[in-house]
Amino acid sequence: MRDRVAQIAGRLAAVDERFTEWAVEVGVPVGSAHDPEVKSDLICELDACVAILYGIDEDDLAVLYGTFDAKRPDRYADHHANVLTHFRHWTASSTS
Repeated sequence: MRDRVAQIAGRLAAVDERFTEWAVEVGVPVGSAHDPEVKSDLICELDACVAILYGIDEDDLAVLYGTFDAKRPDRYADHHANVLTHFRHWTASSTS
């Protein structure tokens, strides 16, 4: 899981050719997260992986995302749903 966090964070950070040497060291492609949908999905997967590493469960995630915006509690509903998709994928993979 730690390796996946490093890979995702590396992809998100290696935004252009200034990071080429570093990206090679990390083992990620440069500029692979420019597309907004790809970037958003990687952020959701990163949230899920970090939650797993910290021992956060689905109920904890619901509380966390429910407190992000008290005036609009549904504001992060799509993000939360995508995080849960990744969370379930990784937790199922780790128990197989």
